[in-house]
Amino acid sequence: MTLLDRYRDFRDDPYRGYAPRGRWAGRAAVGFTLAAVLVLVLTLAFAAVNPAARKPKGLGHASSLGYQSLLVPTAAEATKFHIGQAPAGSQQRVVMGSGASAGSAATTHSGAATGSHRAHGPRASYRVDANGYRVAPARDAAMVPETTWTAHLMHSTKGYPSANALQSNRKVPGSWYGYPSVLPVIDSTATRVKVRLAQRPDESTSWISRKAIVMSRIHYAIVVDISQHWLYVFFKGIQQMSFPVGTGRSGTPTPTGSYFVAFHAPPNGPGYGPVMLETSAHSKVISHFEGGDDAIIAIHGPVGSDAQIGDHGAAISNGCIRMHDRDLQQVRHVHNGSPVILTY
Repeated sequence: MTLLDRYRDFRDDPYRGYAPRGRWAGRAAVGFTLAAVLVLVLTLAFAAVNPAARKPKGLGHASSLGYQSLLVPTAAEATKFHIGQAPAGSQQRVVMGSGASAGSAATTHSGAATGSHRAHGPRASYRVDANGYRVAPARDAAMVPETTWTAHLMHSTKGYPSANALQSNRKVPGSWYGYPSVLPVIDSTATRVKVRLAQRPDESTSWISRKAIVMSRIHYAIVVDISQHWLYVFFKGIQQMSFPVGTGRSGTPTPTGSYFVAFHAPPNGPGYGPVMLETSAHSKVISHFEGGDDAIIAIHGPVGSDAQIGDHGAAISNGCIRMHDRDLQQVRHVHNGSPVILTY
């Protein structure tokens, strides 16, 4: 067969182009697969060295997570919850009241309740729940958020006066007295969150970058009715327990306002109980206390005799909240960052 005959056969063969095209198609498929694998490996490597690039988890996943799970919600997700603020329309300052919190089984009580840590011999009519705990006045309970987002600072960071401010006006410390900063979040945008601060002046706030923090949800809150000398513990907006407490004397009053548990510290000495819950509140009349450079309002043991607190509470302290040791043991589990509302 001559070359001309071969050329004619090749020209007349209807399948002559299939084999070469099939080989090129296979090579292209292998090439695209290798390229996709390379892109995936590079993406995972970038995410490993740059945590800020990780995609936030959805809140559906967060609902099953505990306090220790760190979650970075988007601004849109955070709006689905009360994020550290009282529900809309609630009063920020409370006078003495005797209403029951919503959803609590309560009855009017005018005698002594059973249980040494519970309500005893009232000064006025009040209500107790099925377990014998005094029920918080409705206006106190209305200020308690069901959920609080907290920002765990990974390091000290710049603080800004507004969500869009370009110039920083302060430094927000990553730790305070050696304890990591865990700050309640009260507002957020796509790039920043507004947090409460633990330092003076009281109830100060700042905007910080989301890149400097990780976030978690907590559900505890504490309300102290100073005029009634009573402390209430809430979980997910529902009252769990209540105790008589010692509050500030007239010359050294306990300050009112919206604060939070800044950190748990060992007791200063005998009488301070098993632990001290240091808050973000500070005395308005004392600048230094016991040789320290600050006067932090703390929740701690009775210091003196338990009889000073008694069954009704009393105005006996320099501004701190004093508790019977047995009651403090039941409050010590409240997480750092949990709201502490001091009202009168």
